[in-house]
Amino acid sequence: MSRLQLFVMQADVGGISRSKAFLEDNFVCLYGPGLGNLEPFDEEACKARLIEADALEGAALVSRIVELRLFVEVMADGDYVLLVDGDKVHFGDLGDYYYVLDADNREDGSCHRRGVTWLKSLPQAMAAPELKSFIAEGQFPAMYEHPVTDWQMELWLSGAGESGGQSEQTFAIDHATIREAVDILRLAMQSEDVERRERAAAAILQYASRSRSL
Repeated sequence: MSRLQLFVMQADVGGISRSKAFLEDNFVCLYGPGLGNLEPFDEEACKARLIEADALEGAALVSRIVELRLFVEVMADGDYVLLVDGDKVHFGDLGDYYYVLDADNREDGSCHRRGVTWLKSLPQAMAAPELKSFIAEGQFPAMYEHPVTDWQMELWLSGAGESGGQSEQTFAIDHATIREAVDILRLAMQSEDVERRERAAAAILQYASRSRSL
C-alpha cells in the first residue's frame, strides 16, 4: 500500500475566506502576488522578489521561503490535503502546482494554486485526535510528520473513535464474539497480503483505542 504525505491548509488566504472558490473550483492556493511562476522553484530568485516586493528580511523571509517551497516543491500530485474551514475540515487529493497570471495582483493574490479532488467534509469535532492535534498546531501550510496510507485516512476521518461520531443506536456484542473477531484479525495479520495485514492491524488498534475510552 502506498504511503503519501498529508498537508494542512486554511480557507482564509490573504485575508479573504476562499472556501467557496476552493470547493467549487477544486483548488487551494497560497497568497503570493508579484512573484511570478514559481515552478521550477528557485530559492535565490524567490528571495530577491520577496525582498523587493514585500521588504521581507530575517526570520520572516526564511519562513516565507519555507512556505513557498512546501507548496511548490514538497507537495506532490496524489498527496493529501486537509483544508481547515472554521469548525469544518475538507479532505482532498492534491494535484499539480499551476500559476494563474490573471490572479497575480494584491486584490486577489491566488495565483499560486494546486488542483484538488475533494473527497470528504466533516466537522472538526468528528475527526480523529491525530488530525485535531495536527490542526491545533496552527501552522498553515504544514506537513504531517509521518507518511500516511489510504486506510489510515479512512479511519481518521470516520469519526469512529469520537463520541460525537457514533450512532445514537448501539448494539451489545458478547465477549465471546469479540474474542472470535479479534482472533480472526490476528490470523489476517499473518497474511502474505501487505494491505490485508495493515487493515487487520488498524482494526485491532481501533478496537483497543475504543476499549480504553469506555
